[in-house]
Amino acid sequence: MHFGIFMEFETRQGRSQAEAFREGFELVEVADEWGLDGVWLGEMHFNPARSVLGAPIVVASSIATRTRRLRVGMAVQVLPLNNPLRIAEEAATVNHISAGRFDFGIGRSGSPRAYDLYGIPYTESQARFREALEIIFEAWKGERFSYHGEYSHFENAIVSPRPYQQPHSNGRDHRGNFPPGWGKGLARMALS
Repeated sequence: MHFGIFMEFETRQGRSQAEAFREGFELVEVADEWGLDGVWLGEMHFNPARSVLGAPIVVASSIATRTRRLRVGMAVQVLPLNNPLRIAEEAATVNHISAGRFDFGIGRSGSPRAYDLYGIPYTESQARFREALEIIFEAWKGERFSYHGEYSHFENAIVSPRPYQQPHSNGRDHRGNFPPGWGKGLARMALS
């Protein structure tokens, strides 16, 4: 059994955003000292009364440099709201910075408001999720590739770095298929 904490880097009434970050990082450092196995970060957009965690992958990178053994996970990186090539690079970068202690949890989010504010129809979230995931896995091969999907189009892309661990999970079964329900809700893919 593994023990960890889920964090939103909460904002509390009467506290500043700077204090929310300071308290969050202090808790992470204590979790590492106490021997907890990991910390999981939510992705919280457009809700400053609740959280300052609008860029969790950036915070994950900071946690990786502040801790020695604690695993750092995304719970979840909302793939449909992000550029998949950029996410492939950022996740692999955090994986290197953490020397393999990064867990890349992915999902679609249950918050249609964030989609509205980003100008992305929530009804497209499942298809965008699948397309982004295909691109990320292809990008992590470290080879030049082109992609022409419903939402993403590019020629001759190559991303760097590749994930720290080789080989890494690609979330597919032995036949190359995603598991049933893969695009619904939370899907966790560890880079280990």
